[in-house]
Amino acid sequence: MEKLISHKKTHNCFKKLDYECYIIISIEEIAMKKMFLTILLFSGAIVFAQDNTEYKYEPEANKAEYFIGTYNTGKDLDDLVAWYNKFAKWTKGQDGAFDSMSTAILTPVFHSNLNAVEVMWSNNWPTPTAQFNGMEKWFTGGGPKLVESLPTTWSEAIDAWQWVVSEPSSLEAGNMMYATYSDCSLEEGYTLRKVYDLYKDFAIYAQSVGDTVGRKIIVPDAGRQLPDGVDFVRLMYSSSISERGENADRYFSKLADSEASANLKGFSCTNGRSYLGMSMTAFN
Repeated sequence: MEKLISHKKTHNCFKKLDYECYIIISIEEIAMKKMFLTILLFSGAIVFAQDNTEYKYEPEANKAEYFIGTYNTGKDLDDLVAWYNKFAKWTKGQDGAFDSMSTAILTPVFHSNLNAVEVMWSNNWPTPTAQFNGMEKWFTGGGPKLVESLPTTWSEAIDAWQWVVSEPSSLEAGNMMYATYSDCSLEEGYTLRKVYDLYKDFAIYAQSVGDTVGRKIIVPDAGRQLPDGVDFVRLMYSSSISERGENADRYFSKLADSEASANLKGFSCTNGRSYLGMSMTAFN
């Protein structure tokens, strides 16, 4: 339906590109020095002008933690929600370290490995500073003791960067979201930063015709190595389950044949897996 793009080297994915221009000129006469200086300065001006105009948007970045696994014997979603309430109460005594964190509990509905994945817990943070301050409070303020009663066993714990392309109609706590994650690959000649602008253009146009899909570009920083040929994960989510269907219909009736869709190039996405997500706090 929609496409996206990422950088091949994930640890450099979310830094701005810097360009350097080197000019080597063979000079045999002293008089050529002035010419050399003129060429060098002129070239540098071109480079900086290109750097200032190359990208249309400044990505809105945040951090995320994904914990993926199964329920312990005899436990289910109700037990995890009860545990979340204990966790939320504990966070209130941690000097505001978790005030900016948002949490969602997601249950897979369309997935290729339901035996291995029964639940996914997602935390979103506005900045790395907030995230790691929260982590420090967790490990020094009693978190390990609290986790002893956790009704799940996590098989994966993933730290990731996320770029926000668009937001859903509502970010309020209590929403029953519908979220689809897909593995995406870059095409030759495209980078994550370059395609962010293309995707942002598409999302702005989509919203102008009523689209309410939240979109994110996700690149793991630790905890998961993307498969060969996969450069990033795309998240598309709606504030309610029914909105997912409405947005799909809207895509085919108003977006699929649009110029904005035609301009969204340089990537392909496969292996979609969908979840129902209970928003425990405002979801960022």
